[in-house]
Formats: sequence, C-alpha cells, structure tokens
Amino acid sequence: MINTSFEQRAERRNRLIGLLRSEEYWKTSDLREQLGVSQRTLMRELAELKKAGYPIESDRGRGGGIRLNGRWGIDRLNLSHHEVIELILSLAIMESLKSPLLTSNLKAIKQKLFQAFPQEQRNAVSNIRKRIMIGDNAGANTVSRYTEPAQALSESIAEAFLRQRCLEIDYQSDSGEKTTRVIEAQYILLNWPIWYITAWDHLRSSSRMFRIDRIQNARMVDGYFQLRPIEEFIGAYTPYYKSI
Repeated sequence: MINTSFEQRAERRNRLIGLLRSEEYWKTSDLREQLGVSQRTLMRELAELKKAGYPIESDRGRGGGIRLNGRWGIDRLNLSHHEVIELILSLAIMESLKSPLLTSNLKAIKQKLFQAFPQEQRNAVSNIRKRIMIGDNAGANTVSRYTEPAQALSESIAEAFLRQRCLEIDYQSDSGEKTTRVIEAQYILLNWPIWYITAWDHLRSSSRMFRIDRIQNARMVDGYFQLRPIEEFIGAYTPYYKSI
C-alpha cells in the first residue's frame, strides 16, 4: 500500500510544477499561499525539483520571483503532428488491450499528454480513435499463420489511414489469389496481434476486410475519401468491437 504522506507530497509537487508552468513569475509568498505550505517546505520542494532536472530560476529584486525557465514539458520534444497522434493512439491501444502488467497508469498518462497538446491535435486524435476498433485476441490457429508486415509497408498503410488517402494494394487472399485494387482504409480492427483494414474496395464496389499481413505492397494514389458508418463494414460484429 502506498504511504499517504508520499501521495500527498507527490500531489503537492505536481501542483507546484503546474503553477510554475502557468505563469512567467511567481512570488514565493504567492506559491506558499497556493500550496498551503511554509517557506521551508516550499524551498525544499523547489530544491528537489532542481535536483530532478527542472530548470528553476530565482530572480532577486523588485518584480522578480521564481520561474521555470523556458518551455519545459512535452512540447520540448518537438514532436511532429503525426508523431503526436501516433503517441496518443499507441497509449490508447495499450490501455484497451488491458494488459495486467505495467499499464496501471496508462489512462492518467494518456490524459495528461492529451491535455498538453494543442486543440487541433486533440481534435484529430479524438476523430481517429473512433476509427480504431479493438476486439478479442486472435485464436491460436490464426496467430500461427501470421507474419509481421515490413515496417515500410505498415508506415504507408498508416499514413493513408490517418490522412484518409486512397491506397493501391497488392493483396494475396487466404486461398492464394493475388489481386491489385484501390481501397479506402476506413477503419482498422485489431484482434491482437492481427490487424485488419475494413475498407471500401473500388474493385468490388463494396466493403471488404483485408488482413494487413497479407498486403504485399501498398502505395498512396490520388484522391481522398469520406468516412462511412462503421456498421457498413462489420455489421452484426459491431457489438464485439470497441473504439479506443
């Protein structure tokens, strides 16, 4: 069981970090009032944060105070738009898989990261999460015939999915039939570890499901697509999947 005083100190330290981020300067008297602590306790907390690597500075004189130098936090990583989206989606997928180990704080981590990003990126992530569906784990027989796709292929599929771009694929069915077709990667389903694309297939003019490890080549082509309701693709199986 975690010691209550430890939890209180951790919460107080997180509040202090949040306060320092919220304003350019803070007077120590104002920080003490916000946290409800003594001068000695405040100085100890600031010293601990410095030791942990936080760039805390103090300016003497009128108008000075305590500050957190520069931009400090997740934005210092300089993540690209797609990297931000992939980071949040990866955490959401891991949370949905409900692993019994090393995932107890995933929800809190995901929420903190989510709130740290600009509204535009939060909106993009929210929309994409609705298009990724998680079901039960794949059966042993299915997994035994699974081959992990090449990274370059997976990246092409992911980019087309995120950008809602049409994708031309070379596909080999379970029976060995090979076809080339243009698809719209509308939704992605995961029956761990097998990923499927539920797509609108231009060749058949209907919805189809494609196992990603059976896609031999993939390349984006001209054209964007509009989303269709998930029920058009998985129909009666909809209750067995949940979006992340």
